[in-house]
Amino acid sequence: MSTGSTGVASIEPQRIVIVGGGFAGLFAARALRRAPAEITLVDRAQHHLFQPLLCQLATGMLSEGQIAIPLRRLLARQRNVRCELAEVVDVDPVARHVVASRPGATRIELGYDELVVAVGVRQSYFGHDEFARWAPGMKTIGDALAIRRKVFGAFEMAETATDPAERRRWLTFALVGAGPTGVELAGQIRELATRTLRDEFRTIAPEEARVLLFDGGHMPLASFGPTLSRNAANALEELGFQVAMGSIVTLVDADGLVVRDAAGVETRYAAGTVLWTAGVEAPPVVAALAAATGAPRDRVGRIRVDPDLTVPGHPEISVIGDAMSVEGMPGVAEVAMQAGYYTGRRIRRRISLDRPHVRAFRYHDLGSAAYISRGRAVVSAGPVHLTGATGWLAWLFVHIAFLTGYRNRLGAVLSWATTFTRDIRRERAFATEGIDRDRDDDPAPAPPAEPPSGLPADLPAELPSDLPRRGPAVTR
Repeated sequence: MSTGSTGVASIEPQRIVIVGGGFAGLFAARALRRAPAEITLVDRAQHHLFQPLLCQLATGMLSEGQIAIPLRRLLARQRNVRCELAEVVDVDPVARHVVASRPGATRIELGYDELVVAVGVRQSYFGHDEFARWAPGMKTIGDALAIRRKVFGAFEMAETATDPAERRRWLTFALVGAGPTGVELAGQIRELATRTLRDEFRTIAPEEARVLLFDGGHMPLASFGPTLSRNAANALEELGFQVAMGSIVTLVDADGLVVRDAAGVETRYAAGTVLWTAGVEAPPVVAALAAATGAPRDRVGRIRVDPDLTVPGHPEISVIGDAMSVEGMPGVAEVAMQAGYYTGRRIRRRISLDRPHVRAFRYHDLGSAAYISRGRAVVSAGPVHLTGATGWLAWLFVHIAFLTGYRNRLGAVLSWATTFTRDIRRERAFATEGIDRDRDDDPAPAPPAEPPSGLPADLPAELPSDLPRRGPAVTR
């Protein structure tokens, strides 16, 4: 704070760095709209992605532009924000700057008075990163487009296969993880096979495709409670899914996967497509922040924050969204939105000298929802439990409400209307490279990446699915 010529105290603009443009980072930036601050929003993609609808991007129902919007566009009228295309790789809490890597491998340093870390989480293979080569996860647009290539490419390869065993392998889809993401993706693939593609092929019958769902838990969608979980299990059985609970994946390769059941018996499943939706972990920058500040972390590497969502001993550093660990709080988008808004307001009040001390963060749970298939979903919102068609309509309404931007909402509604009334999915373009890799000529897989500091390298693959997950509180 300084004193001008009139003798009136003025506030020096504060340097605020927000790392990540997801729900948490975006809502924090918006809450700082009128703050006397110079805000830098650093993101490696420079678009805000509505991750709960990645499944529909992967299966041709929606396009990239319907679930993503440029951060610069969203913040164009907020003059105290500038966007930086880079990935933060390190933090120096003593010098108060972050180190970021820009495209082209150049590095920059950004000084801060307040740092907000909202980097989210990445896919976890529980110490077996070599599985990623054959079983992509789904956290980014690139991931979803890779899955689209594998799914639609599998049907094309089956059409031209002359060996019945090879054709059956291409028509087998194995998903690891029976949480909301895995269940929805399985449902979308089943809808593709039985509705969209059923009359388009001449050699194969797409509806004969098998969808296998493996999970280490006892029930699918276990986080929804026993009643809704049983309802989901019954729905999956009626739809023809092959669900194997209590299963641990021990190997994934070009031919499929090996699964160990509860009795310890290992079985190989031939599958042309293996997809991974089983778990998450904090990205390396969170490990770097924890090492620099001595902050404690939970089992997936998220930082355990104080009640005001700051790092213990560092009130100038906030960790929000999926990267924060708060007892009993789910990793869903509604948490990230509320945490971002709370943190932005707290920082604004402090630097504006307006009620610098605010109460601890409190999350208002709006419920959860999971899509199973067309006309089937489960919704849990306090005492309200919805299933079947009612739950499905509630799921649709919530996703329309949470989508960012009027154009995206309208586009999603029109695409859904076309798909649900005419069984047409217009967004089916995919690159053909990599559909059928030559197993003998493939280079050796890269060595597994080291897990974040403090995490064991041999975590079992039966940890709970989608913990945490990115999505609105009332979604998937």
